[in-house]
Amino acid sequence: MRSQHESQVFSAVIKDCLIQGEYLIESSSKIFSPTGMGEVISWDKISFAKLSVCRSFFDGSYNVQKQTYDNWVLSNNQSCLLTPLIANPQVTLISQAKFDQLYDEHSQRWSIFYWLTRPGFSQDFSQALVQIMAHCPAGPPQYGSLLYLERTGKEWEVKSSYGLYNQ
Repeated sequence: MRSQHESQVFSAVIKDCLIQGEYLIESSSKIFSPTGMGEVISWDKISFAKLSVCRSFFDGSYNVQKQTYDNWVLSNNQSCLLTPLIANPQVTLISQAKFDQLYDEHSQRWSIFYWLTRPGFSQDFSQALVQIMAHCPAGPPQYGSLLYLERTGKEWEVKSSYGLYNQ
């Protein structure tokens, strides 16, 4: 059941955040560490703002269950291959070695490379958290965000994000 929801979450994230023709690293990434020492941003520092109906101001925040966060941290203790879970022609899946090669190619200076963690889920699979990071060798965007998704019926939708870093 988890793999079915993982595929759907990745599809929703790709639809919402990734631009057609960009690169996605095929292995899940580590969770972002604010100091680079391996620690994970703590649960009590994360908040997911809810936009108003007219999308012009914030109107509270989403009630993300701590269990969803805990599952996200636990699910990302080690990297895994995302290829079996992502079947979206919108992105090109590449290995970390291919990224290292393309990073140094002048013709790829303006390409955007993305990394995703595995999603963490609430027990009833109504909520999910997944981290996305983007890097362009020539400059911005360089960012990392923790995305909050909700499932209504069979559809997953990105509802909010928490910025981890932005350069």
